[in-house]
Amino acid sequence: MRSICCAASLLIVGCAATTQVKPSVDPGRITPGATATRDQLPPSPEPRFSQSPELALQLQKMPLYSTGIPEFLRAHPTYDGRGVLLAILDSGLDAGIAGLDSTSTGDRKILDLRDFSREGRIVLAPVVPRSDSITVGGVTLAGFGRVLLFNARGPWYGGMLRESALGKAPAADVDGNGTVGDSLVVIVTRASDGWILMADANRDGSLAGERPVHDYLTGRDLFGWSSHGRAPRLTVAANFSESGETPRLDLFFDTSGHGSHVAGIAAGYRIYGVKGLNGVAPGAQILGLKIANNAEGGLSTTGSMIEALDYAIRFAGRRRLPLVVNMSFGVGNEIEGTARIDRMIDSVLEQHPELVFTISAGNDGPGLSTVGFPGSAVRALTVGAILPGDPAEALGARDEPVAYFSSRGGELAKPEIVTPGTAYSTVPLWDRGNEVNSGTSMASPHAGGLAALLLSALRQAGLTADARTIKQALMVTAHPIADESILDQGAGIPDVGAAFRWLSTPRRTPDIQVRVARSDSLGFTAVYRPTGLASAADTIVRFELIRPADLPPATYALRSNSDWLVAPATVTLAEPRTAIDLRYRPALLPRNETATGVVSGWPADTSEGPAFRLVNTIGSAVSAQTGLRETAAISIPAGSQRRVRIVADSGKPFEVTAHVGGKQPLLVFLHEPNGMPLRGGAPQIAGAGEEDVSFKLDGRDVVGGPYEVVSVAPPTHPSSVRLVIKGAPATFDARRDASGVIARVRNESGGEHDLRLGLVGGERIVPITSSGSDTVTTAFDVPSWATHVTVDMTMDPAQWSMFTDLGLMLSDSAGREIESAPLNYAFGRLDADFEARHPAQAVAVQLFPGLAIAGSRERWRATLNIRLYAESAVPLSPASGGASAPNDEDTTLFTMIASPWPLGRFFYPLGLMEIEEHGEVWTREIPLPEPSGPLMR
Repeated sequence: MRSICCAASLLIVGCAATTQVKPSVDPGRITPGATATRDQLPPSPEPRFSQSPELALQLQKMPLYSTGIPEFLRAHPTYDGRGVLLAILDSGLDAGIAGLDSTSTGDRKILDLRDFSREGRIVLAPVVPRSDSITVGGVTLAGFGRVLLFNARGPWYGGMLRESALGKAPAADVDGNGTVGDSLVVIVTRASDGWILMADANRDGSLAGERPVHDYLTGRDLFGWSSHGRAPRLTVAANFSESGETPRLDLFFDTSGHGSHVAGIAAGYRIYGVKGLNGVAPGAQILGLKIANNAEGGLSTTGSMIEALDYAIRFAGRRRLPLVVNMSFGVGNEIEGTARIDRMIDSVLEQHPELVFTISAGNDGPGLSTVGFPGSAVRALTVGAILPGDPAEALGARDEPVAYFSSRGGELAKPEIVTPGTAYSTVPLWDRGNEVNSGTSMASPHAGGLAALLLSALRQAGLTADARTIKQALMVTAHPIADESILDQGAGIPDVGAAFRWLSTPRRTPDIQVRVARSDSLGFTAVYRPTGLASAADTIVRFELIRPADLPPATYALRSNSDWLVAPATVTLAEPRTAIDLRYRPALLPRNETATGVVSGWPADTSEGPAFRLVNTIGSAVSAQTGLRETAAISIPAGSQRRVRIVADSGKPFEVTAHVGGKQPLLVFLHEPNGMPLRGGAPQIAGAGEEDVSFKLDGRDVVGGPYEVVSVAPPTHPSSVRLVIKGAPATFDARRDASGVIARVRNESGGEHDLRLGLVGGERIVPITSSGSDTVTTAFDVPSWATHVTVDMTMDPAQWSMFTDLGLMLSDSAGREIESAPLNYAFGRLDADFEARHPAQAVAVQLFPGLAIAGSRERWRATLNIRLYAESAVPLSPASGGASAPNDEDTTLFTMIASPWPLGRFFYPLGLMEIEEHGEVWTREIPLPEPSGPLMR
């Protein structure tokens, strides 16, 4: 949660009691020294726990109680996941952490570690020793005789792991010596039992006494670099393969900490050596599959998801182990149901109906239409998050609300369930102190662990169930959370004991898929109309039920949970596709609220639960046109939320103010029309008592369409909110021509206002055309006058579906990261502050694309918008025209001046327009290229 900042105009001195959400820089927010990179770290003591593991156990910070795990394992001690393989597709994991070393039965916890991200790829080249030393890349190591003991004739290969390529400290300080920038040499040769590597692990400059490291799958070897007898802060494994007779080496490690934390939640046993501090399925074994490049912001790399999934299936198949795959990963959907990775995962799951695949819903909540892909894959078990309650108190659904950050469905009937989204778990030594993490990334492995418990129980009980049936068991027996819709919580919080009892009666859940039967609905699995019903034609909606052709006919009773949503009494499925028409009653829809209704299809044996659900969401909207719109006080139950839609015009500023009732704080969120959290500013603000909190958007950032304001009450107390929506008093824009800058203002308020225009910096637009996963680099200079840089990347939303990820990084001339930001949507923004009057420096923007299909060379296009901001603005003087009179359109010519700051190549001046009426200022950033010059270069 971000604090409220006080925003000042760039052209006038003033401070509003609102948060000004605009891309231009407020000098009051600049942090001197923000560009300093942490290359040189002072010596530090061994990292400490944020909280001792013993205390974490006592306080039940691994919240197993939320889903009934302690009671289940007390009744069935051996149903703890043993005999089940859990594949963790993530950032890697650190196999040196106590808790990831063995299962509850004493077996090896980790069966294999495999890197599909290529982050740890080491470039090897033949080397020749000189006497008893070897030199690789300018680094000389003594003690080569140790290598000769394993291969006296060669060939030998050398390579380097360069810390500078691994991002920022402390993770990139691989050897823990306080310096990021070391080059760590590895020597590879073939021993009698396969390829090995040798490294100067103790950093004494010699290979003498070092042990050989084999491929993890064959040797289970681990190593790490450290000095002064300290434990390695990063545990490393080796993956060997061959290209002809030449070895290929990938080092497996977790410089994110994310995958290690996820693995501990899913299946940790005696975490940090503490008896009883376990993950969900302590008896399960783990397959660690790295799909993300952590140095590039934790981005999945091209093809890595499907390659890792294929490896997990083949690995489990050879060992005849039931398999659960967890992927705590996702990016935002632009056009729901179209992501290529969704279709690929659904295809794999259709071919392997036994495979349970748990995926996080995403952390873009609480707005609707925010579930990311591949969590939008139909056959996956998509998991949202709850905030765990106090285990010392009697628990009920209302004690554990849906987490505000948890992504919600809209056009998709997701998530299926919600589980604890906060946990104390395993992290690498370098990340110690961060044992507690929150997100749907933590909820998904909890659900994966539940699936492992159920598969373990079924196997020991001599029963079987496919993935659809496991999903159905968790949903049918879940506890719904009061005051939450199915798009917020799915079926609710699962209870593993109840799910097992449900599965104890042999069942097979029918494979029925739901689609909205409209030409513009693409792959939608739910109806979502955020601005309400436009006409009588909108009161009828058609769904289509799709099922395998070989199933016998079946009749289902249809039940609606809302009086405004009407369905036929029954439906009979006899064909591969069957249509159902539902009807809305507009007069019964709640006013000024978003309503979600569900029609469920029930078999004759209702204990089996609904075979399908038809989800419908209808919103209502207010306008952000000129003038005030005010809602009545909206009551919000404890831990729940209420939603209001605001329709905005593209490019026209508006403001939303929340007046919080009562004494309890309130979270307020603003989401853009595609569901994306608000660009260019804090997506959530807290207020209490008499405080008001506001979002005020610069015109440049306003996207036309329905914005969503979501107000969330604290978990323990109800609250209320009253919203005031205010549109700018005018529509305004400007352009540059040979005579100067022409500003056009259409007065819409009927009042008088002042117009100002000034220069605030420079701008450059760079068109990008690339193919496949090639890194794209754009270099430019940050001059000494620029105190802030903003980089926006935009692409056609239709293109977004081909990606699994795309990262944006700003780096210095040495390649060191200044700032990075993974894109969650087809628009992304990166901001970096610079010291006032800093030396001019060369920087580069890099794009790191990850595509769904391995080896894809598809072409894609994007646009980079690079903006440099000065510490203060320079006003332009009006040459003609004047203040606008009521209800007219006014044109004012401003005299253009030479840029007061030297602009780099391809940069042109960046302006800011301001309209002031009754003391309130509205802004819009304006590009001011020369009339004859191209806008993009």
